[in-house]
Amino acid sequence: MKVFDITYHGETVTLADLPEYRKFYGKLESGVWEPRTFRALSDQLGPDVTYIDIGGWIGVTPFWAAKRAKRVIVVEPDPKCRGILKALLPLYPNVSLSECALSPKTCLTLNAVEGFGSSETSALAIGEGCPTVTVEGCSMAELLSKAGPGPVFVKIDIEGYEYKIAEELKVLDTDAVKGVQLALHPALYEKSLGGFSILRRGKTLLATLRLARLYRGLERAATVGIFPGLTTYLARGVAFRSCPKGADVLFLNRKPPLQSGREHHTLAAR
Repeated sequence: MKVFDITYHGETVTLADLPEYRKFYGKLESGVWEPRTFRALSDQLGPDVTYIDIGGWIGVTPFWAAKRAKRVIVVEPDPKCRGILKALLPLYPNVSLSECALSPKTCLTLNAVEGFGSSETSALAIGEGCPTVTVEGCSMAELLSKAGPGPVFVKIDIEGYEYKIAEELKVLDTDAVKGVQLALHPALYEKSLGGFSILRRGKTLLATLRLARLYRGLERAATVGIFPGLTTYLARGVAFRSCPKGADVLFLNRKPPLQSGREHHTLAAR
């Protein structure tokens, strides 16, 4: 596989030189793709931190993080993405790949909504008629066990499946976890629901609120981006929008690692 070096957000990273990603690489290099994600990673990673990237795609965030974290564990079930990641792993000795999907189930079906290798592969029942693949599931407890002792920072971007496994995500409410960045995909979740549109929107709104309050609720909430608060996001970004807008929620442990965990969060519009 051909590779090339690209510099973004202060690090030079080697990625796969594939034509289908070149337009995206231009956005990445210019700094317009998810700048808040890299800001959070820059703030939270360090030489003592193990980083777990759940939904590592083609390596954009995990290989960048490898420059700043002690160790990186990438979780990626998409078969094309796994091939890309495995080809690049020899260049990153502190990165390991788990070829599975985060799930309490032993296996589950992935739907390649825009084709395998895109960022739209989801375990939700969406993309009727699209290619599918059955993959192994791995629990959050297993991933934390692989991380070992020391502070852990976790990024989760699983294209709407986060709505289905909220209880599994709660496993991260532990002393060793320094923080969690959780991507919300309300539009994909709503697409997977049946019934009247107003009922689907109501279910989506409530489920999004639960995820945004997954660990410690709304205390000391601060927001970044176009929405000045969680209430505004739920109203303008989800409830009264023709298509709900995604967001990232950053939960941070307010106490030092290995002490009693208490989180606050920030909501960043995607």
